[in-house]
Amino acid sequence: MKFKGTALMAAVFLSLVLYYFFVDLPAEQKEKIEKEHAEKLLPIEMEKVVEFSLTGNGEPIALKRVAPYKWDLIRPLSATGDSTEAEAFISEIENLKKTRVVEENPKDLSIYGLSSPTLKIYFKFENKNEETLLIGNESPLGGHLYFKRENHPAVMMAATSRSRFEKSVYSFRDKTLLNFNTGSIQRIQILREKNPLEFKKMGETWEISGDIRFQGDKDAIMDFLQAIQFSRVREFVDENPDSLEYYGLNPPALKLTLENEKGESQTLSMGNPKEGKGYFGKINGSQNIVLADTRLFETLSQKTVEFLDKTLLEFDEKEILELSLHSENETIRVVRGENDGWNIQSPIKTAADLSTVNSLLFDLKEARISTFIKISLETPESFGLDTSQKSFSLKMKDSKIWTLQLGNQSTNGRQVFAQRTGEPTVFSISKEVVEKLFRSLHDLRNKKTTEIRKY
Repeated sequence: MKFKGTALMAAVFLSLVLYYFFVDLPAEQKEKIEKEHAEKLLPIEMEKVVEFSLTGNGEPIALKRVAPYKWDLIRPLSATGDSTEAEAFISEIENLKKTRVVEENPKDLSIYGLSSPTLKIYFKFENKNEETLLIGNESPLGGHLYFKRENHPAVMMAATSRSRFEKSVYSFRDKTLLNFNTGSIQRIQILREKNPLEFKKMGETWEISGDIRFQGDKDAIMDFLQAIQFSRVREFVDENPDSLEYYGLNPPALKLTLENEKGESQTLSMGNPKEGKGYFGKINGSQNIVLADTRLFETLSQKTVEFLDKTLLEFDEKEILELSLHSENETIRVVRGENDGWNIQSPIKTAADLSTVNSLLFDLKEARISTFIKISLETPESFGLDTSQKSFSLKMKDSKIWTLQLGNQSTNGRQVFAQRTGEPTVFSISKEVVEKLFRSLHDLRNKKTTEIRKY
């Protein structure tokens, strides 16, 4: 009997659960949806809008959906739309909630600014239905606007402002200058009157060619590409210019070309400045003239030295046979011995401290150039590099020798001018880096060997 009673209670409980999930809960959800729908100023679903237009004081602006989350301008001109702005605009209206219904059947719409409203928003849906929202005056107390659906008599009020709906063609037009993926770019070319520049990606590294040939700083080049990628058109100036002369685009002051891994290229030409607001530009083969930000022009005008790889030296420790530290007083020469040990050959012959030598090589690998000063050195004496009294050399297994020559200190004493083997470029490295590299004989000696000998 107890078992039958328990089973009956379980069945009743299960029935209640099923009733809740299949009857009560759907009813609650339906009621909630109906309530939200009733609260909306204009009950629309953004994903079902296929076209919308905005009529204000000027000419109508119309956009058409060409793909999910992608819009194109169709009036007053045909152009790629700013899809993010279009979606945000529809969402703004979709989420508008009416504060109250002011009048169900108003006799005079003029008191609300709705008899001949200057601002109208038209929607066309995928089921061919249409809806127009009329926007009237601001309420006497402010902070609210009067609204009316064109085919419905009621005047409604909602908490918003006209500025949210007063959009321009610029607002809805795609303002992307160049659309590309930074990781796909394989070649960058900047043509300009002085110091043209070209970067080519070779595997994971960038090579710079122009007034010099050098390895590029991949971080600096990536920052450069991102600055271009995130730049936007500030103004659409002229759709069909009669001449490019006024804009300084025949020929342009500079021309950027980006080429991707498929060999596809994009170009940006920039010409004259416009009253300190930016520079006139032309994108790819389009006719229209745009205004680009001054910062972008400055980015494209950077000197070659800004892109040079600031790694002092890339090397494999196992390839080094010998290192020499030459100073005014002495030359310390350290040679690789057996079992990856190190021995000092001059000024005295003794075992070197392995941990100190490894620490020195680690510091050399981590060393970075502070600033590139000059591409070509014509007056080495001005940097104290004509008779360098301090240098650091490495000899490799392939018999190549790499040398770092050090000159004068900067005026503030924090930097030291330097030059590398076979390179005309002058750069500076911090005094702290120099002090890490130039270890003393005492530091480099094996202290344990010295103590044993003394004993």
